[in-house]
Order: sequence, then C-alpha cells, then structure tokens
Amino acid sequence: MDKIIQQKKIQSEKMQSMLFWLCWIAYFSTYLGRLNYSASLTEIIRAEGFDKGAAGLIGTAFFFSYGFGQLISGILGDKLKPHKMILAGILGSGICNVAMGLSTNIWQMVAVWCMNGLLQSLIWSPIIKLFSNWIPQSRQKTFCININSSVPIGTFAAYGITAFIVWKFHWRTVFFFSSVCLAVIGVIWFIGSHKIEKEVEKNGVLEEVISASQNLKQQNYSMGKLILASGMVFLCFGLMFQGILKDGVTTWIPTYIREEFNMESVVSIISTTIIPIFNLSGVYLASIVNKKIFRNEITTSASFFAICTVMLLLLRLYSGGSVVIVLILFGVATTAMMAVNTMLVSMVPIYFAPYGKSSTASGILNSSAYVGGAVSTYGIGVLSEIVGWDTTILVWTIIAMAGMTVCLIGKTYWRKFTQN
Repeated sequence: MDKIIQQKKIQSEKMQSMLFWLCWIAYFSTYLGRLNYSASLTEIIRAEGFDKGAAGLIGTAFFFSYGFGQLISGILGDKLKPHKMILAGILGSGICNVAMGLSTNIWQMVAVWCMNGLLQSLIWSPIIKLFSNWIPQSRQKTFCININSSVPIGTFAAYGITAFIVWKFHWRTVFFFSSVCLAVIGVIWFIGSHKIEKEVEKNGVLEEVISASQNLKQQNYSMGKLILASGMVFLCFGLMFQGILKDGVTTWIPTYIREEFNMESVVSIISTTIIPIFNLSGVYLASIVNKKIFRNEITTSASFFAICTVMLLLLRLYSGGSVVIVLILFGVATTAMMAVNTMLVSMVPIYFAPYGKSSTASGILNSSAYVGGAVSTYGIGVLSEIVGWDTTILVWTIIAMAGMTVCLIGKTYWRKFTQN
C-alpha cells in the first residue's frame, strides 16, 4: 500500500511570486552584509596596515562560522518555522555590521564577523525549506534556480556600493550603510512572510507530493543512509573545492589586480564588478546544460569544473598581460563555479524533500562550500605572500581538476539515487 505525504501549498501565483521575491531580496541582503568586507579588503589593508594573512583571517572566521552554522540551521529548518529563522538572521547580521564599523583591531573584527557568519547561516537552508513546503512541486526547481540570481547581483551591488563609499567616504561607512539596508529588508520580510503564512493557513491546498512504498518509511529514513545512497560525500568534497574557487578567489581578486597591475584600491574594486555580471549567466547556463545535455546534476557540475580548469590554466599562462583579459578569465572561471553552486546547493536538496530532509541536505552541502571558502580566504593570502600569485593560480588549477574528479566519481551514485 502506498504512503501519501501531503502539505499545504500556495495556489495563488501572485502569492507564490511574492514569496519568491521576498526570499530573493532576503538572500540578496546577505551579500550586502558579508561581501562588503571582501570588497573593502584591499582598502582596509592599505588604510589600517594589516598584512594579508591577518586580513584574510577575518574572512576565514566568517566562512568557518557560516559553514558550521549551516549544519545547525539545516537541521533546525526542518523542525522550526523557517520564516522566523530568516528574520533573525537578517536583523542579527545588521547588528553585526554596525559592530564591524565600530571595531578598532583585528581580533574585534574576527569576533564580530564570526558572529555575522553564524547569524547569516540562518537564511539559506530555511529558504529552500520554504520552497519545498509552500510552493507546488511543479515550480520548485524553477524557484531554486532563479533564487541563485541573487548571488551575482548581490555581489555586483556589494562591490559597486563599496567602491563608491570607499571613494567618497571611509571604509567603515560601508558597514553602517549595509546595516541600514539589512534593517529595512528585515522589516519588509517580517510584514511579507506574515502575510504569506496567513495565506497558506487560509487558502493553502493539500498537494500530493509523492507516492512511495510503505516500507520505505521516508519520514523516518535517516540522513546517514541518504548520504550513503546519494553519494553526498563526493558532492561535499566537490563543494569544498567550489568554495575555494568561488568565494576564496573572489575575495582576493581586487588585491591581485591592485598588486599585479599597480592600481588604486578603488579602481581595483570597480574593475572587479565585471565578474558578477559574468556570474549571472552561470545560474542559467547550469540549468540549460543539465536539462538539454547531461540530465544529471553531478555530471553537469563536473563539466563546469573542467571549464574552470581551462580558464585558470590560461590565466596562469597569461599572467602579467592585459587586465581586461585577466578579468574575463576570472569571470568565466568563477561563472563556472556559480554553475556548480546552482546544481549542488540549489537543485540537489529538493530531491530530499520527500524524506523531510531538504533543509538538512541544504545545510550540509552549503556548509561544505563555505568550509572551502574559509580555508582559502586565509590560505590564499598567506600562499600569495610566500610563493607569489603565479604559483597560487597553479594551485587553483589543481583544485579545479580535483573538483571535476570527485564529481565524476559521485555521478553514478547520484543517478541511482534519483532514479530510485
């Protein structure tokens, strides 16, 4: 006998769109409140006299706490009300940004940015949970793909706003401005999510999301068994490498440009804003390639790791050439990593919704990406000081090849899991 799992879904397309845009602006706001440090890093190093290793430690503190927090928030997102977790994350991050603007030494900044990571970790996994809970199954994947557009647009906004504020004011003003934005978006989220919750309770319709054999006992299926069956271990390693090549590399691009081409801090920050424009295409390229060619999220990810490998190899060979060409190569490489992120962090967790584990899966996968970002934010700064940028880029190339390899190993497990 089949076991039917049902949940109330939003039927109004208008309310579905409202939920999507609320989630979009919520996740967009996190980039204003986290990448403002990465964007102003080169100016902070110049103005405060920090060495690159010490400055990278602040970013590392964020990524480690964010990655650890993802594990916790992923589990909590399957147990608590996701929209309340998101509100706490947005408002808490705003407070941390005020504290960051007031910090006067490295260790204060490390502590504040570490707390910021923990609070921001309350946002992504609950968003995925809201989509799996309230959005009809036919539109879930579309929402999970489109929400990723907030990442490159948020990155572009963070770097563009930072460049302008650093030019006109002081780097500390960047964090005060971000805190105001987060506070406003927090209020918008509170009002909007409360309205949608009432809509679900009043007009939501039960939707049959899965019919499965009784002996599967999906709601009681342990996460450990799901990890083994799906090959998630390989996906986690792939995301660690992706985190190094997306978040870690993006953090240091302005510093690389300033040092290699002798540019002013503001100019190097502005020049970097071309990269998020490239990255936006990665969100939709991943979906198209997966749908039209591979039909396997892991194989699609492997193909984009291969593209990243080629771009980084060309960057290593072209080192010291035109800054425009260098930025294009960085743009394509990080766009490939945005495509991997779309597949593994946004698409994969939806497959765990029938087991009631979509938020937990999202938390595990997203935390893996940010462990990679944490290691590389500090490690790239130290490595570039010791061996220089040419060798550092060669290390990035090897990491991209490793990412492609683990995805190719994991694709068979994933194919069997999705077929079953």
